[in-house]
Amino acid sequence: MITPKTMLLSPSGRMGRKDFWVGLIILTLLSSLFNFALQRLGNSQLAFLISIPFPFLVLHMTYCVYGKRLHDMGRSFWPLTGMIVLLIFVAIVVMLAFGGTEYFSEFSQYDRKEDIDPEEIERIKNAYQKNLSEGNATVYNVMASIIFIFTLWCGTSKSDSNANSYGKPK
Repeated sequence: MITPKTMLLSPSGRMGRKDFWVGLIILTLLSSLFNFALQRLGNSQLAFLISIPFPFLVLHMTYCVYGKRLHDMGRSFWPLTGMIVLLIFVAIVVMLAFGGTEYFSEFSQYDRKEDIDPEEIERIKNAYQKNLSEGNATVYNVMASIIFIFTLWCGTSKSDSNANSYGKPK
């Protein structure tokens, strides 16, 4: 069994299915705990300073957990990187499809240096708010599905039973 420290902070090596699920649970719990703590701190300066490194730490821990599992399957980090790029692409496409292009088009008629009447800004926001909120729900559902499928693939695929370029099987 791999230690939680090695599991979450070292991207090298291999991790079997059981350790992957344990690592994923620990990562989820830590992220949830951290988000809860940030919400309790509110909009304080301390919360802001603490929240700056958080996304990078979570990304690193994600690469460690998923990366070790991919290594155990005989693969590199590229499928994980591809999934992250796909998530960004899907988010942009779905947001644009649900009123995002029209929303930006409304604002593009104004010059960058021009002051826009606050009532006009509010009118534009209200006109596209329903479409944008529907888009947010769709983005969330599509992205959650991609992550779920990728996690299921990583968590259920067989390990490479032989030593590979990432180390010996655990």
